[in-house]
Amino acid sequence: MNVVYVYADSPGEWNCSEWNCISPSNAINRTKNNKAEILYMNDFIANTPYAQKVCNEADIIVVERNFFGDTLVMVQYWKVRNKTVIAIFDDAYHIMHPQNISYGFWMDGELKRQNEKGQIEVHKIFPHPIEQFKWGLKMVKGVQVPSRGLADDWSSIAKTYYIHNYLDADRYVNVEPLHKRDDFMIGWCGSLSHHSSFTDSGVLDALRRIARKRNDVFFLISGDQRLYDMLETKKKMFQPFVPREQWTSLLKSLKIGLAPLSGEFDKRRSWIKALEYMALKIPWIGTDYPTYTDLREFGFMVKNGYNNWENAINEVIDHYPDYQKLADNQAYEFAMEQTSDKNVEKVTLKLYEKLINEPYP
Repeated sequence: MNVVYVYADSPGEWNCSEWNCISPSNAINRTKNNKAEILYMNDFIANTPYAQKVCNEADIIVVERNFFGDTLVMVQYWKVRNKTVIAIFDDAYHIMHPQNISYGFWMDGELKRQNEKGQIEVHKIFPHPIEQFKWGLKMVKGVQVPSRGLADDWSSIAKTYYIHNYLDADRYVNVEPLHKRDDFMIGWCGSLSHHSSFTDSGVLDALRRIARKRNDVFFLISGDQRLYDMLETKKKMFQPFVPREQWTSLLKSLKIGLAPLSGEFDKRRSWIKALEYMALKIPWIGTDYPTYTDLREFGFMVKNGYNNWENAINEVIDHYPDYQKLADNQAYEFAMEQTSDKNVEKVTLKLYEKLINEPYP
């Protein structure tokens, strides 16, 4: 089977494309008799010679996220050439929190551009991006998403298929911490889309209280300077975004990993945050949401609220050897079964074969 993944992330926002496109394409290329190519969205839209070549050779074209504007034109272009096109995405663009950095685009239909004077101008998109997004999902053969919530949300628009995000196992073996400390380094590393996960879950207030009461803790926040600034303590450090090759080393710096969630948007995230902690043998605490239901026995699940979060963090610190033992054994073993190589043929390619052999809705 020949698969083309059309990825949407630019280098500055690299995150979703890693899980949706890059990791599975690498795994496909390690199988027998299958091949995968990755194609940047801008090249797909421009229909460059390379785009024409790989798409012509493809049995299935997997397009990430940007179902609006000229992406819709190219989806139709390949449909009329008898190609199977499906969608893949991993966020709930239709119910974004106002604090999300992409809220203006997806919810208000705003596009910011720089004019010839260097000034930022705001343009309104018509039709609305979510309306165009729905058109796109109706055009494809199926929709692949990494959460049950997203699959349920869009099932009335298109055929939806729930497939987890999987790990690239080699990235989690023999990893050395980027930062080494003797105290309890507690923290979180991620994208700008998690602001409300911290502010509304209660974990930020819990960390403030713990900082005042304990001398054996230190906090690491990476990716979102706003969250770092809101954590009022001197026992903290901020790590700007790191290159891909340093990502797992950054995570490995943590003795306790946090996975806070809040609101309907977060109920539709994938399990990857907690799963990465498990692959690196890091004890973790996460909000008790459907997002992490399948991982319940491998970490500490907590109901939101600052008292609950404070008690949970203190519990893991005070009984750390027990939680480290869990992380070293059952949690790690489970995570190593959730890799792209172990699931790409029996899950991902099995779905693609099914869709290739089906007519369009």
